[in-house]
Amino acid sequence: MPHTYDRMVERGISIDDLKELLESKSSTAVMQSNGRIRISNGKIVAILQLSFRGLYIVTVFREGKSRE
Repeated sequence: MPHTYDRMVERGISIDDLKELLESKSSTAVMQSNGRIRISNGKIVAILQLSFRGLYIVTVFREGKSRE
């Protein structure tokens, strides 16, 4: 999760923003071809990865911004 937290700080995304994204009924989730899950609310995107230990957040970015 350090990568995720670093990206959130770098991109001005708060824990509350992420929480709202993950808890909102209006957010959509799509399984990507690489097996990761993309969740978006139209403003913020979170990429999640399923592992044997659970589900973890790979990265977070603002919709429409390219990932670096």
